[in-house]
Amino acid sequence: MQFRRIWQRGDVLGVLVLAGLLLILAAVAERGFDRPVGSVAAPLPTETPQPTPTDGWWDQSLTPNPQPKLPALPSVPALPNPGAAAPTSNQPAPVPFTTLACPQATVRIAQIVSGRPGWWLVTGTAVHPELDYWKMELSADGQHWTLLYRHAVPVTGGQLLDFNTRTVPPGVYQLRLVVVDETGNYAAPCTVQVTLTR
Repeated sequence: MQFRRIWQRGDVLGVLVLAGLLLILAAVAERGFDRPVGSVAAPLPTETPQPTPTDGWWDQSLTPNPQPKLPALPSVPALPNPGAAAPTSNQPAPVPFTTLACPQATVRIAQIVSGRPGWWLVTGTAVHPELDYWKMELSADGQHWTLLYRHAVPVTGGQLLDFNTRTVPPGVYQLRLVVVDETGNYAAPCTVQVTLTR
């Protein structure tokens, strides 16, 4: 009824609207109702071909390509081994010293030897019937003494001190051995004078 009335009145605008609605419905029906207008259809998946195995491929013997021979390398001198002991030409040599005072045979610096670079080995005797301890001291002026080593075991003609001379600057020093008894008293020490050079 409504359509007939529009047609009879000659309403062109109404006819155009109605025609447009019919075109939209036709387009939607053609594409399907489950997809939005303007969307692109996804391609259907295709089957991937499977490779065919080749039987017996592991039985084929492979012949490697021959490689050209490399020329021999020239000989290289051996490098030093950092873990090995370095050869030393320093044989133990006596260090000259002057005895300033050494009145007792039981308290005596007998010898100073320079062996390893920068080290002096001091030998002698430090004994007492009531020994508490003995000590080795160093002084640059004969008044202010620095303790180098102290021990409570007596020594007879053996090692008293292994002295690292790099701990003091070069110069003239006094080195003394003091033996202390259980009462805290000590006899006259043995004092020598040494010259330290680099």
